[in-house]
Amino acid sequence: MSVFNPKILDASIRDVTTDLADEQKADVLIYAMQQLKLDRFDPDHSEATALMGRSLLPGKSLIQPNQRPGFSTEVWREIALFLPRRDLKTLLLLPHVLSRIASHLLFRKIDLHFASDKLHSQRSADILTRIITDPNFAGHVKTLRIFVPGRDIFPMTFQTGMLANALPKLTNLRNVHCSMRWKDIHAFMRILESIHHRLYGLSLMPSDGTGEMKVPRFRHISQFSYSANGGSPTQVYEFLSQNKGSMRIIHLHNVNWTFPSENISIRNLTHLDFHGTFPADSMGIADILGNGTQIESLRLQCVLECNASAQFRQYADGLPFLRHFAFSLVGYRVNDYDLFPAISEFLRDRTDLHTLHLTVPSADWAQRRLGYDATVWGVLPSLANLRSLSATLPKDVAAAVAMWLVPRGVQSLSLHSLTAGDPISFVSQLRPGLPPGLKFIGLSQFHVDDVVAVIQHGFPMVRLARVDDAYYTVKNTENGVQLEEWPKSRTQYNVTEWLEWFGCENADWRDPSEFL
Repeated sequence: MSVFNPKILDASIRDVTTDLADEQKADVLIYAMQQLKLDRFDPDHSEATALMGRSLLPGKSLIQPNQRPGFSTEVWREIALFLPRRDLKTLLLLPHVLSRIASHLLFRKIDLHFASDKLHSQRSADILTRIITDPNFAGHVKTLRIFVPGRDIFPMTFQTGMLANALPKLTNLRNVHCSMRWKDIHAFMRILESIHHRLYGLSLMPSDGTGEMKVPRFRHISQFSYSANGGSPTQVYEFLSQNKGSMRIIHLHNVNWTFPSENISIRNLTHLDFHGTFPADSMGIADILGNGTQIESLRLQCVLECNASAQFRQYADGLPFLRHFAFSLVGYRVNDYDLFPAISEFLRDRTDLHTLHLTVPSADWAQRRLGYDATVWGVLPSLANLRSLSATLPKDVAAAVAMWLVPRGVQSLSLHSLTAGDPISFVSQLRPGLPPGLKFIGLSQFHVDDVVAVIQHGFPMVRLARVDDAYYTVKNTENGVQLEEWPKSRTQYNVTEWLEWFGCENADWRDPSEFL
């Protein structure tokens, strides 16, 4: 029974409640939840009638003004499960059972930031203290993410001691992400392993990335992420082998490592994100396309040394359930003129595809050696349900024509390696062909002196803009477009949450530190 609209608290509701007292906010927000269209459910459904606590009479409005529905706590919780984290934070201020429910849902995921600014460090210490002293609070935590930025020497003795006291209290902990020096990760993992938590998700991101880190011997891991710049793959590949039967989601990022076909069961995977090397004799891509019968999300960011076009041609009908696909070349040592024509045929007519990322080096000669030309963009109209596109613009397709090839349902568009010249003139050519429902625009490798002018002339309809690594909120006023640049703290750790807040959750690929 699909009763509740997952977008209950839209922007208009947030605006309405801004200047109201807490009691008035509760009435407005709950009334908004009541005003869901009746065509969302069957008015004669007996179970729905019982949940509403009254009969549904023909010709009579389901909702009476100023009357709160008699939902139980369990039903309110089901409603709250549809809301993004930003809306749950809004509900914390309300004098209603929803406030307590929102608190429980929000603290299922906890981020701890050490060696950061004073505010974040104090907040992290307060959270650990609450975990240690409040078993009820600790029991709600399912995901724990720990961040220690940079490589500077920072003593972690005190924080490690607090974690040693806090971890046994997290009786329902299922997912852990750890980003710090590899020696500190090793110390933290030893504590975690000694408590015998039954983890399902583990994400490791050593900030120095060069040590020989011993991966803990957890069993039954279904989601694993590892991102580093160096080190030996031996321990990680052994860990993948011992969890081969349970592994469903893998993020493996190390450009110096090769694809571990022998250490994983590709048939079991639903999500695969590999950033590494396919050597000259590799058949890794063929293994993925031929055996990944359950894969829904595939991202390959690779140094390519093998003939990949033949592997794409061989399995042009592979990955029948593919919904999200990304192929990015970070380097190559092969001339494969058929590579992107083969990828285009692999993608053609995939109406279930929602996300597509295709990026290549920007040099003209590089694109010619890889076959990246108008053929790639020619396949886009066949992807009828595409919602997010991130791609390098081919050199042989005019900007205005390229935009008309983008499916009309695309809401997030990111363009790479844009033509040098007058940026205002360039984006003005793009504007007529842009999809009508565009909410997000990203521009990279594009020299922009006046970001406001570029957005105003090319993309005034979007909610968010990204220029290289900077994000902006776009506001249309009587005086034209205004941009509000996001602070560093938001872009470094909370991009996913804020993209969701603005309805642009499909604008970026899911970060390895996030868990499904």
